[in-house]
Amino acid sequence: MRTIIALASAALLIGCAHDGATMTTGGAAPPKLAGTSWTIASINGAAPTAERKAKVRFSEDRISGNAGCNSFGAGYAISGDVMTATQVISTKMACVGAGMDQENAFFKILGQPMTMTWQDDGSMTLSDDAGTATLAPEK
Repeated sequence: MRTIIALASAALLIGCAHDGATMTTGGAAPPKLAGTSWTIASINGAAPTAERKAKVRFSEDRISGNAGCNSFGAGYAISGDVMTATQVISTKMACVGAGMDQENAFFKILGQPMTMTWQDDGSMTLSDDAGTATLAPEK
């Protein structure tokens, strides 16, 4: 009987521990994403060069921001250490030069399931076959 109670308690704790917007790696829980804002610190290893500050914001099930030129929005879901953006939309302003290149690179990354990696400084790296974007938490 004690074994059944222990197993049921463990299953209940495991089921309640994941809220879909928090990922755990290496035993350390990163911050919950909902309600957080981030600055794009780098895309494929290069610092952003656009005139507009590149930012990303998370709500419970939406990601939004500006990747250098246009505003964007999408749904997102997390499974383990993988984030998938869904139905990505953006405004269609034409920007010249670095801002448009930076945005295109970010949208390519956003367009595929991304592995989330948390750094010791609190930054989050999103990576997939299209590249890597590092997001720094806004303070």
